[in-house]
Amino acid sequence: MDTTTLVCLFHHEAAAQAAVQDLRQAGFSDSAITVLGDGASTSNGDTTEQLNKLGLAELGMPDRDYDHLKQGVREGGTVVSVTATDTQADTVENIFAKHSAGKIDEAEAKYAEPALAAVPPATGVSAVEAEGGVIPVVAEELLVGKRSVDAGGVRLFRRVVEIPVEESVVLREERIHMDRVPVDRPVSSADAAFQPLAVELTETEEVAVVGKEARVVEEIVVNKAAVEHTETVHETLRHTEVAVEELQAEPSSSTVRSTK
Repeated sequence: MDTTTLVCLFHHEAAAQAAVQDLRQAGFSDSAITVLGDGASTSNGDTTEQLNKLGLAELGMPDRDYDHLKQGVREGGTVVSVTATDTQADTVENIFAKHSAGKIDEAEAKYAEPALAAVPPATGVSAVEAEGGVIPVVAEELLVGKRSVDAGGVRLFRRVVEIPVEESVVLREERIHMDRVPVDRPVSSADAAFQPLAVELTETEEVAVVGKEARVVEEIVVNKAAVEHTETVHETLRHTEVAVEELQAEPSSSTVRSTK
């Protein structure tokens, strides 16, 4: 059965990945699809070597188209190569055209046996980029809550303190004094002359008496009072923006058919 190799250069990686996805859904196996380039620039020597691995040099591709492919890969383009039967060629071309890949030339060449390695398509393209869909726009909202934390406090101790004090008090005391007064008078009956007599007098004095009485002089009332205040929270919120850029269609593919 005759086979045809179709090669397409995509300047946008997302379009290349979308085309590869459609090729798989159309029934093409990974071994029939080869992808070269991942969006990164490539040196001239490496580009030629990678294109040679696809067998493009053996297809008889015009130098202009071959140079176009090399330049496209160096600038970050992606080359998709598909090996298909003649009946499948139109399907491949329709898929390439669907994703804005216009043909720049077509050449017929004899191709003995395709020797294409199965190269998995590059990842990182979402379904939205490939086939269209919904792009979510995300915005952060500020959520402010409250929680209790230890903010300090007080600790009360009661201890006994001894303080020296002094106070003055007036004390009274009695003392006995004797005076000898010379007299000269006759003895009377009241003098009880020559009678034994004993007289005793007692001296008295006041002394300070110290006592102590405990009295409550102050009360420490301990309680808690709730006080509210308003605090302003400063934070940075993120959100996504979607920018729309119109893309112009560019000639971006070289299709080469080889018939076996």
